[in-house]
Amino acid sequence: MTNPTEQADSWLRHRYQGMVELSAPAPVAEGAQAWLFGCRARPVPGYPDTAMLTSLVAVPKNGTQPFHPATDDPWGDLAAFDRDPVPRDPESQALRTNARGCVLAADAALNGGRATPLAWRPYHEAPGWWDRLVRGYFPAAEVSACAGWDEVIAAVQAPGPDTRGVVWIRRELHGAEATGHLIYAQNNNGQVVLLDPQAGRLARLEPAGIRQLTLARFPGGGGPDSGPEGPAWRRPAADSASAISKAEEWLADVYRGEVALVAPSPADELARGWLFACNTKAFLSGGRPADAMLDAALVVPKDHREPFGLPNSDPWGWLARWDAGTEPGTEGLDLPPKPGPAAWMPSTMSRLGSVVSVTDHTAWPTVLAELATSPEGARAVVWVRRNDPQGRESVGLLVVAAHTPTGLVLIDAARDAPAELDNNGVRSLHLIRYR
Repeated sequence: MTNPTEQADSWLRHRYQGMVELSAPAPVAEGAQAWLFGCRARPVPGYPDTAMLTSLVAVPKNGTQPFHPATDDPWGDLAAFDRDPVPRDPESQALRTNARGCVLAADAALNGGRATPLAWRPYHEAPGWWDRLVRGYFPAAEVSACAGWDEVIAAVQAPGPDTRGVVWIRRELHGAEATGHLIYAQNNNGQVVLLDPQAGRLARLEPAGIRQLTLARFPGGGGPDSGPEGPAWRRPAADSASAISKAEEWLADVYRGEVALVAPSPADELARGWLFACNTKAFLSGGRPADAMLDAALVVPKDHREPFGLPNSDPWGWLARWDAGTEPGTEGLDLPPKPGPAAWMPSTMSRLGSVVSVTDHTAWPTVLAELATSPEGARAVVWVRRNDPQGRESVGLLVVAAHTPTGLVLIDAARDAPAELDNNGVRSLHLIRYR
């Protein structure tokens, strides 16, 4: 078994490119299935020493990859790992430690804006991160240390309704700095509410294990979308012209000018909205598939609600249920997906590996025939490109293909389940081999 101290140190050096080190060579604690080490950002001249939010790293005893415990409930996360020590997926675990992005999204939502958490980046833990966060996003904030939760609540209550605040929770374990967290406070007509945006619930006011509570208090409102009408696209779209305008404003807000509508027309009308097509301006002008969108469908509701994309799996079944009146999140209808990247291929393939070859197909049988010739261990992604009812490129799907000892496996990447090989509405199929 690898020395756990060396494993923790190696993981931190790789993840943070040398910016973070172990705070001590010995574990802070040991559980049934993992050792727990403390970590800290290396000092940087000219910047204040600042405790990390993710200041603990768990090293599994079964040799799988270390991970940062969840910031909203590190002890519960570690207890869950003790019960079921399966390897933690790095991307899923990153969502459980993105307290910073979730707090900023909550503030944007309360100001009437778009609420998509900013992705976590290693530099978000660099020395001085708290000061930069407050200065960059809450410049009017007054920052103070609070002796306890009652003092936090009193401080948010005192200035009056719609006072807001971000609370930095610093925890400790056996006297050492432990995983911290960020929560959001709001004075709602005199009633102070403490929200945990990362967990999607009211914040837990932990009675013990708190090293320090720091409150950044600021008046409500502010931000680019906080006017009385909210963002420009948050309005009804009763006809085709207003729907097109709403869609264009939303695309400009989300994709900052990279994406445009494709041939919108009155024929796109549904009972509850419009089904438009969109794609990157780079793809529309140059035609290079690597510039194209995976999520090239856009639904614009006729009411004031935000436009949204369609799920990659069974998009037409989902759309039919929504158009018939089923509300997302009820009766088994999933919530619509969050906006994906403008051009999906460069970022996705850089994570998977180097592209070896790309072949084009028009139907699944020829894809399967080519995959059947692959050696065991070969890996590939099938990019399923679909047409909408008007013949324009619409929402696509990624199918992961792997040649295992038991045969060919095809997984729907959106559902993490066996793929359904449907040729209906397929525009083209790109078989992308990588290593």
